[in-house]
Amino acid sequence: MVDLEKTNKIKVAEHIVECFGGIKNIKNINKDITRIKILVDSNSLVKRDDLTKNDNIIGTIKSNELTEVVMNFEIIEDVYNKILYMMNDQKQ
Repeated sequence: MVDLEKTNKIKVAEHIVECFGGIKNIKNINKDITRIKILVDSNSLVKRDDLTKNDNIIGTIKSNELTEVVMNFEIIEDVYNKILYMMNDQKQ
């Protein structure tokens, strides 16, 4: 049986990565209770307006070099971990 909730979280993570120019463009990632904070190599590849096309993403905040993705706290841990997994997988 397909876990739709898990599938949805994976799609949110993939959407974020795509909007940030791909996994290779993401240098660092961090989080707090409602935000995933992402540092990229090239800001020109980031499509901030496209991020909010996913219903699970509330908005974005640009602060210094970081772009913060504001989202529902109930899914942030799983989405963050999926992006970390994708980053680690890409390094191998």
